[in-house]
Amino acid sequence: MSFDPSEYSVKEAVSRLDDLSLDDLSAVLSLELENKHRSSLVAELGRAIDAAKTADEAEEAVEEPVEVEAVVAARPKQLISLQRLLKLRPDARKKFTRRQDGMFEA
Repeated sequence: MSFDPSEYSVKEAVSRLDDLSLDDLSAVLSLELENKHRSSLVAELGRAIDAAKTADEAEEAVEEPVEVEAVVAARPKQLISLQRLLKLRPDARKKFTRRQDGMFEA
């Protein structure tokens, strides 16, 4: 539902741009460039076309499903010395194993 912008003042034509689709905006821009070529209206048409393209891109981005994977961080191994191990309660010592370097890890 495009219109001939040469039949309207710049202010009236700009007020009608919100109701137009991207294709209609392009058609109106072509008509304006062929006829009166008013720079202020051409600039407004350019802004309206950019806004319509941005809105189309935003809609496309929303439509794509996003898969979310749960990330589980591995618990870092706890290293302690023999002196520290001996200070622990006997039931807490059971989870530690001795390494070759003399340290204990849980």
